[in-house]
Order: sequence, then C-alpha cells, then structure tokens
Amino acid sequence: MKIIIVGGGEIGLTTANVLSTKEHDLVLIESDEKRAKQIANMIDALVIKGDGTDISILKDAGAEDADAIVAAAADDKTNLMICEIAKSLGIKRIVARVNKSENEELFTKLGIAGVVPIVSVAVTTIKNLLMAGQAERVIYELGRGEVQVVAITIPKGSHFVGRPADIKNAIIGVIYRNGELIIPKHGTTIHEEDVLVLTARTDHLRKITKEIYGRGRWK
Repeated sequence: MKIIIVGGGEIGLTTANVLSTKEHDLVLIESDEKRAKQIANMIDALVIKGDGTDISILKDAGAEDADAIVAAAADDKTNLMICEIAKSLGIKRIVARVNKSENEELFTKLGIAGVVPIVSVAVTTIKNLLMAGQAERVIYELGRGEVQVVAITIPKGSHFVGRPADIKNAIIGVIYRNGELIIPKHGTTIHEEDVLVLTARTDHLRKITKEIYGRGRWK
C-alpha cells in the first residue's frame, strides 16, 4: 500500500514508524527543512521537504497513485486543505487528525470518514484510566462528549438479565458473549456477563448504568 503522511510532528513520525514495513511504500512530507532532515535519518521512508497543501508537492510524493493519505499536521485548516486536495486527486482512504473538537463537523461534511479527534481520544484515555477496575469502558466520544460509545458488562443479579436487548435512551450495537459477537435482533435477550457496546447521550448514561447495576456509577 502506498501511503502519504503529511506532517512530521510526533503523531506523523510515530505513525510513520508504525507503518514503516516492507508491506507499505511510505512517503512523509514535512514543511520544516531541519525537521525533514532529522526525520529522514530516523525512518525507512522517503521524506520530502515541502508544503503538504501544495498540490504539486503532493503529486511529487506520488499522490495520484497513492492508496491512502494521513493529514497529521497540528493545524486543522491545513489538514482540511490536505483532505480536500486528496479527494480531488481521487485518493480513496483519507485519515485526518483533528485538533479541536469543534472542527470535527467540517471534516465530516467534507465526507472524511477517517477522523481522529485528538481531544476526544485523550479525554477517553484519561477517563478509562480513572475508571480502571470498573465494569464500563468508554470506547469513543462524539462532539464535545455529548454522546458516548461505551462497553458495559452486565453483572450477576442485574435485573436486565433475561430481558430483551433493548435499553431506553440507548442503542445496543453489539453484544460480546463467550467469545462471540452478537448483533441484537428481535428475540435477543441479555445474559449475565454479556458485554454490551452501546451508544447513548452522556446525560442519559448515569441513569442507564444505575438501572444496570442497581446504583449510580457514572459520574
């Protein structure tokens, strides 16, 4: 797979290191000349010094034949421009770093499915560390945390056991049970130790977990 990474900061460099294998033809674009030279000595990939929002630079990097592009700059406007150019060049897989949560909608409206919201990821990681040992885990947060995708384990004795896989104010996307993934349908019931992956508004989660556990756990 031919992959272009635009931005040689920590995220761009780390991504390049992870993807730098024989399976990928990797090109990294960095605008700062000194940084570009440093990176060239650190990774097994072609490093180009240039502006990733310049279509001629992207073409020099082989964008017209690229399978994917990663917009990893620290500036959202820059990443948005890179995404727009990538779409115009017909690159099918576009992944964009979004530094400010209020800008996520701009990328979504552009049709970018591969959005990596830095703030949301950081907040989710912090929350999961604080909640370590509890039976619920945040998988993803949307917007400014108004909606969350969480994994909740059904404890023994929960009054949800035996009930249909339907929770008010929540959508159960999948159930993980005994090593198998189950897509809920009519007639599916909830079992002890099921892990429910559900989506709900944050302001509803406390009530939902209170109903599942019999007490308020979500702060």
